[in-house]
Amino acid sequence: MSRILFLTPRFPWPLIGGDRVKSYFLLRHLAQHHDVHLVSFSHATLPDKTQIDAITRLGVHVHPVALRPLRAGLASARSVWTHLPLEIAFYTRDDFQQVVDDLLDSIEFDIGVSFFMRTGEYLRKKRGLKKLLIAEDCRVEYQTRSADAVRSIPQRLVRWWETIKLRQYEPGIVDDFDVTTFVSAQDVAAMTRLNANHAYAVVTNGVDLERFSFVDNHTTRSGILFAGKLDVMANELMARRIVENILPHVLPVQEAVVTIAGHQPSRRLLSLAGQHVQIAADVDDLVPYFHRAAIFLHPHHGGSGIQNKVLEAMASGCAVVTTLTGLQGIDATHGVHCLVAADDREAAQHVSTLLSNPELRSSLARAARRLMEETHSWTHVERQIDTVLSGLVESMDTTVRPLRPVSSSANV
Repeated sequence: MSRILFLTPRFPWPLIGGDRVKSYFLLRHLAQHHDVHLVSFSHATLPDKTQIDAITRLGVHVHPVALRPLRAGLASARSVWTHLPLEIAFYTRDDFQQVVDDLLDSIEFDIGVSFFMRTGEYLRKKRGLKKLLIAEDCRVEYQTRSADAVRSIPQRLVRWWETIKLRQYEPGIVDDFDVTTFVSAQDVAAMTRLNANHAYAVVTNGVDLERFSFVDNHTTRSGILFAGKLDVMANELMARRIVENILPHVLPVQEAVVTIAGHQPSRRLLSLAGQHVQIAADVDDLVPYFHRAAIFLHPHHGGSGIQNKVLEAMASGCAVVTTLTGLQGIDATHGVHCLVAADDREAAQHVSTLLSNPELRSSLARAARRLMEETHSWTHVERQIDTVLSGLVESMDTTVRPLRPVSSSANV
C-alpha cells in the first residue's frame, strides 16, 4: 500500500463533466489499494455534505478548497507578466498550496498525483516523493486546433496568446514530474514533439458500462442527438454547426428532429429551438436520450484529448456520426463502429443514410459496444493506471524508466 496525495482542479462530484468522472473512478480504484488524500478545488463554495460523503465513502480523505471564480479570473491577469498561461494562473492559489504543504509536512507520501496540468504547480518543485502528472491532453495541441476552429476574433486572440504561453510552459512542467500520462497516443506524439526527453504513458478514459447500458432497439429509435455541457464553447459551436450547417442538408432527404441535451445552454442556443430542433436544458440524466436517439451526431473540429460523449453514445447503442478528431483516442473504424465525415455535407449524407437504415445503425452500434467493453471499460483504465503506478513504486530507489505509450489510433 502506498500513500498517495491526489490533486484535482474540480471537486469530483457530481459526475458532470469528463474530468470529474475520470477523477472519481480513479479515486475509487486507488482507494481500494492505497491510502489516498484528495485536495480539490470546489468552485464558488465548499462542497456540501452530500458531495463530500460521495467521496469519503470511497475511503478517500477529503481536503476541499473553495475557488472564488471572480477572484481567480482577476488573478489570471498574472499571465501578462509571469510565465503562467491563463488556465494555470486561474487555478494557482496560495490557500490551496498551503493545504498541500501542510499535508506534505505531516504525512510521508509516496506518490503525488496532479490531475490536469492546472494542479501541477502545487507539486512540480516538491521533493521526497514520486510525481505523476495526469495531463489528459496536450494543451498546445488543444489551443492550436481550437484557434483554427473558432470564428470569434476575441476567442482567436485569447487562444493565440494561450498557445504562445503554453509553448513555453508545457514542455518544462512535465520535466518536474516522473511520468506524464495522456488519453491518446496522438497527444503523446504531440507532446513528444515539444519535449522528447520525458517518460509518457497512455491512460485512456473509461465509460460506465453498467450505467450506459446497451440497448439495441433501432427499429424504434428516432431522431438525432447531440449532448454535452452546453456552457462549454466547443460544445455550443458543435450544436450550432448541427442546426445551421448540417440539418438543412438532411431535411430535404429525411424528416428528422435534432435534440440538443445538456447543462446550461446559452440564450443563443435556446433561440435555435423550433419545429426540427428541441433543446433539453439541464437534464438530470442523459442515458434515456442515448437510448431513444437513432444517431449521435458529433461534428468535432479542433481540440485534443478524447470525446467522452462519443464513448457514452457508443456504449449505449447509439449509432455515431463524427469526425476524425472526434475519434482521437478511440480505436474505431469507419463503417465498422461508426461513420466518419470530413465536412458538414458528408456528415449530412451519413445521417440521412443511417436514418433510413436501422439495420446499419444496429450493426454499427453492436460493434461499437464491443469496442467500449474491450478498450474503454473502467477496468481497462484501472489496469493502465496500475501499470504506471507500479513503475513509480519500483523506481522509488532507482532512476525512473520511461514507459512505452500504448498504441491508440483511429482507422478510417
